[in-house]
Amino acid sequence: MLNWDDLKFFLAVCRAGSIRGAAVRLDVNHATVSRRIKSFETSIGQRLFERSAKGYEITTAGEEIFKEAAHLEESLNNVERKAAGKNNALAGEIRVTMPDMLAQYLLMQGFSAFCSKHPKIELEIMDSTAVFNLANREADVAFRICSEPPDYLIGRKLAVIHRACYMTQSLAPKLDQAGWLEQQNWLGWSDKARRPIGKIAREYPRLDSKHKMLNGSIQAAACREGLGIGILPCFVGDTDPQLIRIPPYTSEAKYDLWILYHPDLRNNAKIQTFVREITAFVYSRKALIEGENGR
Repeated sequence: MLNWDDLKFFLAVCRAGSIRGAAVRLDVNHATVSRRIKSFETSIGQRLFERSAKGYEITTAGEEIFKEAAHLEESLNNVERKAAGKNNALAGEIRVTMPDMLAQYLLMQGFSAFCSKHPKIELEIMDSTAVFNLANREADVAFRICSEPPDYLIGRKLAVIHRACYMTQSLAPKLDQAGWLEQQNWLGWSDKARRPIGKIAREYPRLDSKHKMLNGSIQAAACREGLGIGILPCFVGDTDPQLIRIPPYTSEAKYDLWILYHPDLRNNAKIQTFVREITAFVYSRKALIEGENGR
């Protein structure tokens, strides 16, 4: 008899294209995935992947099984979601996903207050910008920075995230020196995103770009240490005592912040309680998020 757990490992390798990628998706070690795939191939008596230096390439037999397994997975997830949607207990686990900056600088205080109020609920917090499949219950609630959320999810826009330009507080006296600011540099993100565009490009000095770092928290740390001028969300820069805005001190509306979940969970008591209370928490900080608390 086929083991559903083996099918989950098989599907993960199909989607990731490698044992290592599947291990990351499933949060297990590399050896476990490899062992389960070998066991699955042995149980059905067919090779499902061709191994190569480029990864695991699915065979024709594997393709056929993948289609059937994906349909089975969808059916099982439908059953699980519908059952979860009727759960009225304020207890159990809620899987929440968001970019790490939202967790560190904005939401964690709200999560702490929620868990203190509902001690039988446990949060699994996943710091990721990846699109978790909420239909497959890889996560229950997602906080996403986007303009248009997926059609299959429901939720609401919580705020418009503003960003502004910051430098380390320790160099504040230098702003009084004529021409000093114009000699500084932006902190770059990537080769394609080295300088600001839009309102910031028009209103702020035309600085050179130096360094590259894609992680927002690392950008904030670099800015605190004086590596350059950082373009950061206002909920980060305006709450950090080691950072100050640079002239002309304005902010720019840049991203929409959404809270999202699957429609089958609209009647789940713990999910709806979480969504309602964290929404209220974010609303209480809307002025900060939208750049109105700039120093």
